[in-house]
Amino acid sequence: MSSLKPRFRWLVPVAMSGFVLSGCGVAATKTQSSMKPTTTSTNVASASGNNSTMGSHTSRTSSSGTLTGVQSDVLIGAAASPPNGVGNGQLLIDSIGTASLLKIPLSTGANAFQVAIDKNMVYVPTLQGTTYVVSLISHKVIKQFASPKGGRIATIDPANNLLLVTGSQNVTAYSLANLHQLWQTNQGGNALSVAGSSAYLSNNLTNDTLVIDLANGHIVSSIPVGHIEDSVYDNEYHTLWFANWSTGDMTIVNAKTNAILKVIQEKGGGGFTMANMMNSSGGFMQITVGPTGQHVYAASFSGNILVYNATTNTFDKNIAVNLPMAKLSGIAIDPSDQYAYTTVESHRETVSISLKTDHIVSIAPDLLSNRWVVVSR
Repeated sequence: MSSLKPRFRWLVPVAMSGFVLSGCGVAATKTQSSMKPTTTSTNVASASGNNSTMGSHTSRTSSSGTLTGVQSDVLIGAAASPPNGVGNGQLLIDSIGTASLLKIPLSTGANAFQVAIDKNMVYVPTLQGTTYVVSLISHKVIKQFASPKGGRIATIDPANNLLLVTGSQNVTAYSLANLHQLWQTNQGGNALSVAGSSAYLSNNLTNDTLVIDLANGHIVSSIPVGHIEDSVYDNEYHTLWFANWSTGDMTIVNAKTNAILKVIQEKGGGGFTMANMMNSSGGFMQITVGPTGQHVYAASFSGNILVYNATTNTFDKNIAVNLPMAKLSGIAIDPSDQYAYTTVESHRETVSISLKTDHIVSIAPDLLSNRWVVVSR
């Protein structure tokens, strides 16, 4: 708490063998990858869970609830952090429509938050100061490296081939080619979005969003948009969306000029308090762009998914998750734009919702992440 004939739309513009990626907050169009899909990439949950190079074991469990959705969808996220999660050092990989859940161990007590995916690799930074690299093909931790303590948000910058790890004290850039550190800022935050040659660093405790030059890590300007829990970039309209969890303000910024275009206030988007979080009346948690870039979706502690029209920059509707006292956090929209997958923290479960009927179609108990990503095999 506090991210390929016919042509596919990816919510993070990366090249992945056999996968289409959604749910990380950037809507973009991408042409077919030059890499040929491997036979194992057609089924993310098909690995047998052998020892990884780091000596860990992948465990496979069956849940009493199987998420309904598009059969090719795979839901990926780090195990949820406290208070309702235990930050238990696991990467979760759930193949939609099966009763099998892969739990890939990192290290005992490792607390992760937002993962990033590039070329079949999942990057998982942890508060403890280690970032893990997990293969979506073998389901093994294939590498780990030291990263700043407190960093737990991963973001991919495809234009510069960078992995960005964000924490409360800094943003650190690594080359995806060799994972060598390239630069580090002297300021941190809890939300980071990449748009073109810039990264936008927000904090839920400060009044401004900082603009970072991705070439060198220099902070070059700021935007008067603050107290942000999450942000997202919509490449279809070149807009940035910033969600204030206390006021319910959704601020829309032109990514080309950094000018504020509009502020939309919705009651369910605000009302979050750290002092009594699970009793908060609302508050934005994760926000994401739909696969066509036409809508922005926000999971809220109000129990609603807030839907915004990105074409007109207006609020569209609430999709109510009809469970008692539902508190929503992680959310991802499937690449075919048919289902939303969202964590219900207060019930310790994840639900799938039909975007045609706006109704819950399935529930998976004991499956929860603060930030979900969905890939399509």
